[in-house]
Amino acid sequence: MKVKKEYAILAVVIVALGLYLFFRNTDRTTYTLPELPAVKTQDLTKIEIGKGDQTVVLTRQDDGWMVAPGDYPADSALVDRMLDTLADLKVTALVSETQNYTRYELDENQQIRVTAYQDDKAVRSFRIGKAADTLRHTYITLSENPNVYHAQGNFRQDFDHSVDELRDKTVLAFKKEDVTEYSITTEGKTVTITKTTTTPAPEGDNAATDTAPENATDIEWKTADGQPVANDAVQRLLAELSGLKCRTYLTDRAKTDFADPTFLIRINGASESVLEIFDPADDAATEVPARSSLRQDPFTLSDFDIDPVKDFLTSLESTEDTPKP
Repeated sequence: MKVKKEYAILAVVIVALGLYLFFRNTDRTTYTLPELPAVKTQDLTKIEIGKGDQTVVLTRQDDGWMVAPGDYPADSALVDRMLDTLADLKVTALVSETQNYTRYELDENQQIRVTAYQDDKAVRSFRIGKAADTLRHTYITLSENPNVYHAQGNFRQDFDHSVDELRDKTVLAFKKEDVTEYSITTEGKTVTITKTTTTPAPEGDNAATDTAPENATDIEWKTADGQPVANDAVQRLLAELSGLKCRTYLTDRAKTDFADPTFLIRINGASESVLEIFDPADDAATEVPARSSLRQDPFTLSDFDIDPVKDFLTSLESTEDTPKP
């Protein structure tokens, strides 16, 4: 009887312990995650980004964004990634309530502070730490909430930019199809290339009615002295120059600090675009100073950005040296 009694007591203890472990709050997810208000990217008008003692401000202006300090046009692709993150921000788990921020890179020296505005109203405010080990989440804290959370996505790098990195690096902007003439001046000589369009003579059934197929045109490029230039060579050069991006802006220099460009390129289309390229600082330099009609500040181009211009001029020289029949 004594053994049976001991077994019964042991069974009761095991059941009680099992129930305790099952219902114990610390083993169950009972916390409530904060719900973030919906934000539409098209409604956001300003984004403030702080890191350390530096603050960068992006402001919507017309169809684009400006970055300050400096009031420069911003890179639309970089801003779009920020806007998507702001709109899609989602808290997925509570990570810590201890306020030990250093391990998550959320301390004052490492955190990135982000506040997004709709007009003058702050509609999204949070601090960004490092990416989680899975690289699928980012540690964040929310405004007026000391807890550390997992946010969906790896997005710290989308906000970790200086003013120079956020500036639009495009220094030439034109449509290839709008170009009617361009010229390249170097070593005191200017080569001018002009586009001409002709309507082909009607053939076959169209010949009887003296009409050519609708919108049918032939495009030819010629030098000032009437020499033809291969269309594919022209298109390659224009493709390289259209949307040309610089490496960095020379904010400590002025346009007037440079004179006597090595290459002067004028492109006439819907408007005139001008690019001037100067000699590098020394023979070992991999970047060259330049300036354009699109930007106020001078900038640098990589030495290989100039190769298409050199290659085009070389192809022209080869054509001129070819014996004429």
